[in-house]
Amino acid sequence: MRIPTAVVLAALAAGHGLGADRPPEWVSAKNGDVDISARLIADREAQLKAVGSDLNRQYVIVELKVTPRGGYPVTLARENFLVRSARDNERGTADSPERIAGPAVLVLGSTGGGGRPIYSQAGDPVFVGGLPGTGGRPRRVGASDDTFGTGAGAGESTVSASTSKATPLLSALEQKELPMGETRKPVAGFLYFPVDPKQKIKNFHLHYKGPSGELELQFR
Repeated sequence: MRIPTAVVLAALAAGHGLGADRPPEWVSAKNGDVDISARLIADREAQLKAVGSDLNRQYVIVELKVTPRGGYPVTLARENFLVRSARDNERGTADSPERIAGPAVLVLGSTGGGGRPIYSQAGDPVFVGGLPGTGGRPRRVGASDDTFGTGAGAGESTVSASTSKATPLLSALEQKELPMGETRKPVAGFLYFPVDPKQKIKNFHLHYKGPSGELELQFR
């Protein structure tokens, strides 16, 4: 029996699709004031395509679409957004592009043991290592969860400054970041979260807590 060519081609295409990576799915949630849609970018190749870097495999990228509802503006801040892993409860609020790839890193001292320096910027939570190029995962020192949703930074620290050259990565992260501040119109962009990207997407939840209420989205 001769099988029609169209059927053969369709079967080959379907078989090829089985081995291809599916793009991340959009998930959404809304209340009376805001509608948020998001998708998680954790795959290395997808991150390279999105921002030109895999961020040393230390961050997940969340692409967001935020739409004000009810005729009222929405005010956005990085601290309004938190990503949490249901696997191990690892969590992190969104980092600024400057903290990820900025030209000025403030060195507080050594952590001992492995000798990784502690990095911070004025008014920001203190991190142990983890910045791209330093060879380790980022880890906050001291409490940070209490700032989620508040828009408030941590206390000031006495630091000594060291500088490095600005990179094209910083420009890319800034240009593609979700616009901060007040908006009456729909906005879209990326946020960057210092949590382990090397786990299943379905483990991750996005939490929003801000002037427009609270929402939770589970990625899939």
